[in-house]
Amino acid sequence: MKKREQKIKPRNPFYDHPLMKKGGVHEKTNKAKRKGEKQKISQLAMQK
Repeated sequence: MKKREQKIKPRNPFYDHPLMKKGGVHEKTNKAKRKGEKQKISQLAMQK
């Protein structure tokens, strides 16, 4: 039997791209979470 030459599979160009690391579950940023907490606190203060 002859050994066949393996074809080199092209790599996925998007796999290790820095911008692709930002993907994933969409959540609020820490800044948005802090701002929301501040708004809640100020609303509670205004009610009293």
